[in-house]
Order: sequence, then C-alpha cells, then structure tokens
Amino acid sequence: MFAKIKKELKELAPIGIPAVLSQLAQMAMGFIDTVMAGNYSTDALAAIAIGTSLLHPVLVFFLGLFLAFNPIIAHFKGAGNNQQIRTHFHAGIVLAIIFSPVAVTLLLNSSFILTALNIEPAISELAISYLRATLWGMPALLLFFALRFCNEGMFSTMSVMTITVISIPFNVLLNYWFLYGGYGIEEMGAVGVGYATGLIWWLMFIGMALYTLFAKKYSRLGLFRGFELPGWREFKEFFALGFPVAITLGFEITMFAAVSLMIARYPAEVMGAHQIALNIASLTFMIPLGLAQAITARVSYFNGKKDRLSMRRAGSVGISTCVVIMMLSALMMISIPVALVSIYTSDIRLTEIATGLLFFAALFQFSDGLQVSSAGALRGLKDTRIPMIITAISYWLVGFPIGYYLAEYQNLQASGYWIGMIFGLSTAAVLLLKRWVVFSR
Repeated sequence: MFAKIKKELKELAPIGIPAVLSQLAQMAMGFIDTVMAGNYSTDALAAIAIGTSLLHPVLVFFLGLFLAFNPIIAHFKGAGNNQQIRTHFHAGIVLAIIFSPVAVTLLLNSSFILTALNIEPAISELAISYLRATLWGMPALLLFFALRFCNEGMFSTMSVMTITVISIPFNVLLNYWFLYGGYGIEEMGAVGVGYATGLIWWLMFIGMALYTLFAKKYSRLGLFRGFELPGWREFKEFFALGFPVAITLGFEITMFAAVSLMIARYPAEVMGAHQIALNIASLTFMIPLGLAQAITARVSYFNGKKDRLSMRRAGSVGISTCVVIMMLSALMMISIPVALVSIYTSDIRLTEIATGLLFFAALFQFSDGLQVSSAGALRGLKDTRIPMIITAISYWLVGFPIGYYLAEYQNLQASGYWIGMIFGLSTAAVLLLKRWVVFSR
C-alpha cells in the first residue's frame, strides 16, 4: 500500500509542482501590485484593494467556468479520445470570445456598489479608474484561461508555469513605468497599475497560444488544422460541469470580497492591514489551489480509464498532501508574523493590525487547504452541484453572518470578519471531505 502511495506522489509531483508554481507566480503579480502601490501611497494601496474586490469575483467566476476544461480534457486523455480533446480546445476559444464583452459589461457597471457602501469619494473614484484601466486586457485573460485549463487537462502544467513566471519581471517593469511615469508616459499612480495588468494579460495569452500552436506533443492532435465550431453537446457538457464550479468559487471569493468592502468603511490603516494579511493568506492558498488542479486532472484521468481504485488513491493522496503543506503554512504565520508583514510596510500601526489578523489567517490554513483539495478531487469525478450547495451554506449562511455579527454588534471590526471566515472555511472543509469519502466509493 505504501509503495502505491509513493508511486502516486511521484506521478502527482510533475503535474502538481508546476501548477503550484503557476498559481504562486500569478499571485506574486498581485503581491507586486500591492507592494508597489503601498510604496507609492496609502490611497493607491486602498484603491487597488477596493478595485480588486470588485474585479476578482468576476474573474474567479469565469476562471471557474473554464476550469471545467481540466477534468473534461483529462477524462478524454484517459479514454484516448483525441477527437474530443481537439473539439474541446476549439470550444474554449469560442467561449472566451463570447464571454469577453459580458465580463467587461459587468465590471463597467459595478461602481454602484462602492456608492452604496459610502466609501470615501476620492478613494472610490480612484478604485473605479483602476478597475476600468484593467478591462482592455479582459479578452486576453479569458483566452488565456481557456488555453491554460485545456493544457492542464493534458498534464502540460509546466508550460503554464513557464509563461506565468516569465511575466513577473515584465509586471514589475510596467508597474514602475506606469506608476511613476517617464519615457513618454505620464505619472498615473494606481490607474497605471491597472493598465500594466491588462498588458500582462495579453502577454500571457500570446505565450500560451504560441506554446499550444508549436508544442510537439499536440502535433498528432491537429489542434489548429482547420477549425470546427463545437456542437451543442460540447457546450452542454461544459456548462453542466463549469457553471457549478464557477458558482462554488464565486461563493468563496465573494465572501472575501464582501468582507473587504465592509472593512473598507473603517479607517484607511485598517483596510491596508486587512489587504496585507489577506495577500499573505492568498499567497499560501495558491499551493493547495495549484495542487487541487493537478488532483482534478489525476482523478479525472483514472476515471476516464475506469480505474476506480487508482482514482480514489489519487484523490486521497492529493488531499493529504495539501493538508500537510497548509499545516506548515500555519506554523510559519504564527512563528514569524512581523517578518512577513514587514515585507509590505514599515508603518508601526499597520504592522500591529496586520499581525493580529495574520493570527486568524493561520487558524484557517488547515481548513482552506482541506476544502479546496476535496473540491478538486470531486471535480475530477464531475461532481460539482453538491459542492456548490455546500459552499453556499458554509460561506453565506455560516461564515459571513458570524463575521458580520462579531464585527458590527460585538465591535470586533476587522477581527470579527476574519473569525467569521474561519467558521465558513471550516464548515466547507468538513462537508466537502465527507462528500469525497462517500462519493468516491
């Protein structure tokens, strides 16, 4: 038994490690945006924090939709059905083109949320300008999502990692250039970070498209030899799997976004501290999130081969690996919180508030890793509807109400919302793990 577990770890590692590094690299770009904006001004930091609170729910919804291509492609890879692999690559491109104007329209009309929350007008206006500056890159991002998850379904996670890592130095360079101006560009502050983000999305899509076009492993599939418009069957399968995944991820990200928007009503230093602590927690979350995508591909691959024993082992080994890693993450947050926060700021008050919030982040590391990896294993079995219901209950009937009560009625403010997140993530972790144990049998 131990030998088989060791073998699965060896199979998971070449897929999972690049997937984790891809997620960390993407998160690193958000980290870079936060650090560079924070060094520019407190208002820029707050504006980007608020702007991303509106941007991320929409991005995560579409990311969840396109994530469906991971298990679909992996399933057909296991079954040896090259024609369906080719058809679904085409479906991803078509859907990205269709969804681009939808995403842009949603974000252009989201500014009323800031007005309703009575956020300081100057910060609100800056956040909206930052948000609108990112939108010109939206078509590229959705096309990148489509190609990325199709490639991950073929176990080509190394290509995704390479493209994302290469984008990081360009992100730093463009942020600095657009923030402070120079060489024909005027100083734009936080808005410049938005334009830089859009340009990076285009670079990532172009890189992913070139890899998919020229990779030798795809030559036998003929992905770009003629283009066939996918039929209703392919689109139906995509929405049946992808829509619940998008809603599931949406429930989690909108809970975090709602918390950020509620905290935005507090003094600027509280919002800044919240953004720092959330950014650190999000960085560590990228590890199980990347592994979850590899778990999805492995489980779906064995499901396509109809090897149920290997399928169950792949999911269980992946979930256990995520839990161990997140326990180490929690230990780090508890042991060196000041050192972690000092990366973002030297302000004494900001550091004090952020280290307090980081303690709560440490408490939900275990639950966060367990829930995302269990959900990833269930996606490999194309089980997405029940997990959607579980997350709805966990985040919006447990987590956010508890956080709101503690913050607003017990006067715990930001700490209250973070305690609520602990309850929500822990509830999701228990229920999703139980679902995997029962359903995988």
